[in-house]
Amino acid sequence: MSADGPDDALSRRDLLLAAVYSVLLLWINAYVCRELFFAQTAYMNSMHGFWIALARTAGDSWFHATWWPYWDCGIPFEFTYSPLIPGSIAAWSALGKVSHALALQCITGLVYCFAPVTLFLAAWLLTRAPGYSFAAALFYSLTAPTQILVPDSDFAVRRFWDARRLFLVTVWDDTPHLAALTLLPLVILFLSLAIRKRRLGYYIATAVLIALAGLASAFGPTMIAMAAVCLLFVLRREDCLRNIVLTISIGALAYAISAAFYPPSLLRAIRTASASHGEPGFTAGSVTALAIVTLGWTLLWRYLPRWTTDWRLQFFALFAYLTSSVPMIAAYLHRQFLPQPGRYKLEMELALALAVVFGARSWFDRLSLSLKGALLFLLLALAGEQIVSHRVYAKNILAPADVTRTVEYRAVKWVEQNLPGVRVMMPGSIGQWANAFTDMAQFGGGSWSMAYSQIQQTGLSAVYNGGDTAPSDARVSLAWLKAFGVGAVGVSGPDSQEFWKPFAHPAKFEGMLPVLWREEGVTIYRVPQRSAALAHVVPQAALVTRTPSGPRDIDGIELYDAALDDQSLPLAEFRWEGRNRIRIRTAVSPGQVISLQVSYHRGWHGVANGRECEVGRDGLGLIWLRPGCNGVCEVELAYDGGRGLRFFRYLSYTAIAALLLAFPARRLRFSLRRSS
Repeated sequence: MSADGPDDALSRRDLLLAAVYSVLLLWINAYVCRELFFAQTAYMNSMHGFWIALARTAGDSWFHATWWPYWDCGIPFEFTYSPLIPGSIAAWSALGKVSHALALQCITGLVYCFAPVTLFLAAWLLTRAPGYSFAAALFYSLTAPTQILVPDSDFAVRRFWDARRLFLVTVWDDTPHLAALTLLPLVILFLSLAIRKRRLGYYIATAVLIALAGLASAFGPTMIAMAAVCLLFVLRREDCLRNIVLTISIGALAYAISAAFYPPSLLRAIRTASASHGEPGFTAGSVTALAIVTLGWTLLWRYLPRWTTDWRLQFFALFAYLTSSVPMIAAYLHRQFLPQPGRYKLEMELALALAVVFGARSWFDRLSLSLKGALLFLLLALAGEQIVSHRVYAKNILAPADVTRTVEYRAVKWVEQNLPGVRVMMPGSIGQWANAFTDMAQFGGGSWSMAYSQIQQTGLSAVYNGGDTAPSDARVSLAWLKAFGVGAVGVSGPDSQEFWKPFAHPAKFEGMLPVLWREEGVTIYRVPQRSAALAHVVPQAALVTRTPSGPRDIDGIELYDAALDDQSLPLAEFRWEGRNRIRIRTAVSPGQVISLQVSYHRGWHGVANGRECEVGRDGLGLIWLRPGCNGVCEVELAYDGGRGLRFFRYLSYTAIAALLLAFPARRLRFSLRRSS
């Protein structure tokens, strides 16, 4: 292996050979997944519906603070999903004049094809070993070593040959994660150059790549931090402190670029959401897991120089160890220090490909020419079998499907046509796909991992399972549904085509609520409402002031619901004027307030009869207003994101502007120096 690696000049032959290997890798992976670019599938058990909904509906929300009224009773746009994949879908659909669903598949296909290519390019530029770099990328393309070391299900040696990466991005929904992973080899390459060369171009390239990986997936910053730690332990150890400061500075610049979509409030929400959905968080066991990783790391780092002095091989070994330790300790020792540790198998497979191939290089180089030829023939034969096997598998899972024949599509289209303007709760996969087809407002629909309001998530859980028996479950469910302004609820039975079937007692509303629609085990019930408007005049004493302790804590909620049904109270007209503005017309008396079944955020500001009015948050995380009216009341609410979200958008714009001006400013400074 070259001692200098990427410092060596590249010859025309080097570039041509690299181009041939890159094209070959692209062809192999495109041959396997080619249906993604032409035929539309319909896997409703995925988050594909989220990304299509964002691409279809977001419009210019990417560029300024916007309220998203479609999911979870309304949320800031920043809390919808990491923007790179949905934004790319919107751009691809507009430029290519194709459906958003097909645009998603094309992007998935590109990510699938280019992940091995970026791995090859980074390994080649680091090592100047194109053949071994190609072998590592091919190994990554055609095998699943995690299924031997930490299998997804029961252990079976044959699963080593599974097309796991293809399954994860097509049948499931790991395209954003794989997109971030596709950028990771390039981040490693440019960060290593930045540490070794101290050049502005490398700093900027690294920061931009890190920002893009973060905008692709919340896993991006974590995987990059893991790679950065490994690099810091093998590169220029005599400048350790300077290297750490430089790396942190590049990371800070990358965060500034992406800050608009990763404000601290969102990061807190992600952490809280993980804890609320069974993730143990950071516990005493997490400390033990870290101690185990540290011990293994120390031993490996101490003895690696006895095996090799090449920092690249040391990095490959350390990175493979670190990425493997996260899912393996979680699987076998039941301890974790990162959320969703099993998801890091994607990183583990990439790192193992580098470690295995380059770790075997010295052994392979010592073989005789005849043995090398025979072994290469065997490996190429196995690769050929794998390409055929992956292709057959891809044809089976990527068969065209008509999404309009799914129960998800038919149910939400019925709601759109028959319940316009009504907030609806749709179950499982129907809710996940609802806004890919319609503009309906949902009680749920959002991603739990980025949930803006945990009390709204508690209410969602209460509707799915709010009691030990069907009658008690129905009472709890109705209390929450009415409090959040839900006018209809869809229920999927055990025999339905809806994938998740989340209801503990799917028959609990039978005979209690009117049936509006029923097909293939899915039933839509009408929830009784005095008014379908999301604004209500209620006595201030009727507001839910204390956050319920759990799904079954409904005493305060039922008092609020009773006020919603009180015929003596005036009704309110409620109208959305775009996404960032609400207009309300009603009559309010002293002691009364206006309750809005819209999630509270500091970015909402109210004016009543021309005067600014108080905007507050109740115990359900919803808005209430004290308009100060005595009689007819005209209220206008406007959303601007609040100071916090606006600040982080301005931070992003400033960082991007600074990057764009960095090189011209440097050239100007250089020219002034020369002229002086």
